[in-house]
Amino acid sequence: MSTELKIDELPAAVDGFVEGWQGRDPQKVASLFAANAKVSDEGRTHDGIDEIRAWIDETIGLYTTTLTFLRAREVDGMVGSSYRLEGDFPGGVVELEYQFTLDDEGRIVQLDFASA
Repeated sequence: MSTELKIDELPAAVDGFVEGWQGRDPQKVASLFAANAKVSDEGRTHDGIDEIRAWIDETIGLYTTTLTFLRAREVDGMVGSSYRLEGDFPGGVVELEYQFTLDDEGRIVQLDFASA
């Protein structure tokens, strides 16, 4: 069952990820992940906090983007937060859903990206 969420109902880690990424704050972003977390992005999986930190450091400053919140949902423990991204990346505009799975302490244990 899917539950719609308003932007002010997003878990702290979800909100913090977007805020940290937009603010280009790699330490803030990395602090939101559990030690055994996984991130899947552009066909690659980054497994564990060391690989995730490397992924953050490599990608956080690549493009300048503006995010517009579209919608959010929770399905079986996964929080999907959708945004319209506009920026200086190839194509210039895309709608993405950031799919977060959090542990009992509110840390990110899985992050995937999907078309919104």
